[in-house]
Order: sequence, then structure tokens, then C-alpha cells
Amino acid sequence: MVKLQGEKVYLATLELEDCRNLCEETEFNFSNPTECFIVGFSSVKADDWFHEVQNKQGNTHIRLGIFLPNADGSATVIGEIALQDINWQNRSCTLGYGLTKFEYRCKGYTTDAAKTILRYGLCHLGLERISAATLENNIASQRVLEKCGFTLEGRERKAVYSRETL
Repeated sequence: MVKLQGEKVYLATLELEDCRNLCEETEFNFSNPTECFIVGFSSVKADDWFHEVQNKQGNTHIRLGIFLPNADGSATVIGEIALQDINWQNRSCTLGYGLTKFEYRCKGYTTDAAKTILRYGLCHLGLERISAATLENNIASQRVLEKCGFTLEGRERKAVYSRETL
């Protein structure tokens, strides 16, 4: 079981119940989407998603839960973060992340989680290149990447079909 400590949150291996909670609690902003909506993302599909995570874990993905410690010593899973599409030969991958509820966003949790998993990928896994992508209107995610030291290398225009437009 992996557990990585950040300043505000910690990252740990996702359990089945964590996947169910993530699927049930994720909120989407349909009027101004900042992420791709995943059709079928629901508690019904959580078990399948958990098994997919387990099958890819350590091979092509490192996917961990983002946990916010509570005052009583317990923790709440508030999102997930991943080094995905890992190419061990080229020592490269992509970074992906998401938080469940709007109330957890813009509080530094994602930046803390991203810095923590990036340090793990670069220092412990031997990765040399980690890339990331956001939708062009996801300014908060772009700020996370800037704070983590990412450099803008290009823009994909009309790359995602959303709300009947490209």
C-alpha cells in the first residue's frame, strides 16, 4: 500500500469504498465545464473502475486517492490523482487529477497532491518527463500546473467536443 504525505493532504492507494465515494460525490459544472464529463461515471460503475485501477496499478498507471485529514484522526477522500500512460522505456507519463466537490477546489489541495506525486514519480520511480493537459477554460488547473513548475509547450485548439461545439 502506497502512502505519500503532502503538506495539506496525503495520497494513498484507493480502496473499493474510496472509488464508490469518488463516483457518488463528484460534482460537475455543466454550464461551464472545466473537465470532460465521463458518461457512466456513477456508483454503479465504481466497482468496475476499482478493478480497472487495480489491473493498471504499477504497470501503466499509479493512481492514488487524495485524502484530507480530519481533526478526529480519520480522513476523507476528496479526489484522485494519477501518473498515467506510463512509458517505462522512455521514462515518461501524463499527470491527471480531479477533486470531487466544489468546496474542496481552489484551496491548494490539488497543488499539494500534484507536487507530492510529481516528487514521487521523478525521485522514486525514475521518470524523466511528466506532461499534463487541461481544457482551455480550466484556469484553476492551469495554475496548479504553473505552481508545480510545468511549462506551456503548446495549445490544442478544438480538441474536445463539449456542449455541441469543438
